[in-house]
Amino acid sequence: MDHDTKFQISNKIRDFINHKWTLVLYMFFLLAVVPGYLIIGAFFLPAQYDKTFMGELKYKCERLQETRGKRIILVGGSSLAFGIDSALIEKYLPDYEVVNFGMYAALGTTAMFDLTISEIRSGDIIIISPEQNHQALSDYFNAEIMWQGLDGSFALLRRFDREKLQKLMGQLPYFAVSKWNYWKDQNAPEPTGVYSRAAFNQYGDIEWADCQQNIMPMGYDTTTLVEFSDRLPEKEFLEECNQYIDTGTERGCMVWYRFSPMNDLAVDNTINIDAYYDQLQQSLHCEMMGNPNDMVMDAKWFYDTNFHLNQSGKIFNTCQMIRDIKAMLGDSSPTTIEVPEAPEMKQEQEAAAEEGDVPCFTYEKRNQSVFVTGLTEEGRKSTSLIVPAKWEGEIVTGIAADAFKDEKQLKCLVLQKNICIIEDNAFFGCSKMEQIVLEEIKPEGCQVGFELLNGTDAVLLAETEFVSSYKVNYAWSVYSSRIFSQ
Repeated sequence: MDHDTKFQISNKIRDFINHKWTLVLYMFFLLAVVPGYLIIGAFFLPAQYDKTFMGELKYKCERLQETRGKRIILVGGSSLAFGIDSALIEKYLPDYEVVNFGMYAALGTTAMFDLTISEIRSGDIIIISPEQNHQALSDYFNAEIMWQGLDGSFALLRRFDREKLQKLMGQLPYFAVSKWNYWKDQNAPEPTGVYSRAAFNQYGDIEWADCQQNIMPMGYDTTTLVEFSDRLPEKEFLEECNQYIDTGTERGCMVWYRFSPMNDLAVDNTINIDAYYDQLQQSLHCEMMGNPNDMVMDAKWFYDTNFHLNQSGKIFNTCQMIRDIKAMLGDSSPTTIEVPEAPEMKQEQEAAAEEGDVPCFTYEKRNQSVFVTGLTEEGRKSTSLIVPAKWEGEIVTGIAADAFKDEKQLKCLVLQKNICIIEDNAFFGCSKMEQIVLEEIKPEGCQVGFELLNGTDAVLLAETEFVSSYKVNYAWSVYSSRIFSQ
């Protein structure tokens, strides 16, 4: 072997060794520094989500821990937060204190079981009242949103089972990085309005003056319909629910199940609710409370979802709950509450100023609303489109399910302020979709379900100053990792 060949081999060996040590040092950095960065960000930085809707969770846990007398504990989703006047219950049932542990269906009903099970005791009345849909009646659990609720109160982690803890650990990096970014920019989310912690009173009820009437464009939310089917509740939910019921009963509690309020416009009127009720009663280890047909209520009593009541609806529902509790207790004393009249529903909004690409879309009239249902041949030639404000003189308010299904050309879609409903799977199969631009500055102004971005890798773009509001909003927070500034 000549000298030059030996020299080349020697250089390659030295380069390999240098490269190997570079990799070792890099891996050491990742293993030693990155976990520390995440741990500090998650657990040692000041709480960043305290003023958000989810910031209320730890205070509900505190109230549950601190109340010492007999209690009525309401366990479920946000229909309880929006639908109950706890002070009114205490007035007519003075032997009890009320803890409204209704929070957010996207957390999962079984997570509410985990957070309350260690605190229930003899003499308590526990009313389980999840929303009548798949998310609330399954073992669904959203770790990303749960971290927001746990921020600043991490001792609550010990209450979760192993499976939920694993999901939480999987979301820890995103939570930590988000906190670092908020802290570094001194820009912790401070939402205002009904979807903020300021909207809750000391009982855990939503108490917000603006919730006066039904603001949904067609009187109901098409993205989250009331669901009665043979597949609900799911087997896993029933198992955890019955375990929770059995534990409460063993500790001397009275545990009952009550249906949540349901918007009658969102209920399939061909469904036999009584048959569903009978089947559920046979499956649960507790008594059923009230009549489910009474919980299918006029749309005028609701606010912004098929389960959220307005202020008048809250009184209507609370009055019925008091009567239901008294009936379960064998209490025949009168309940004389003056229930306000159902308020009229909000009128249609004004259209946005931009005309948009009217000829590029197909449309469908639904009652007094217009929905985009797809693209025309002209629309399929474009990569970027603006959904128009009006079609044939009427306001375009919604994007229908599957409206852009399998559209391979479209990359950017602009949704103006007139769009207030986007149905699930609207963008399924949009493989080249990159951006969905949201011009509505108030996230609560546009209804979305939990499968909005199914089948697409697109991101959601909002105006810079409103990105934080979208990320922590009740409905949009499930997409927080995909919401960015325009």
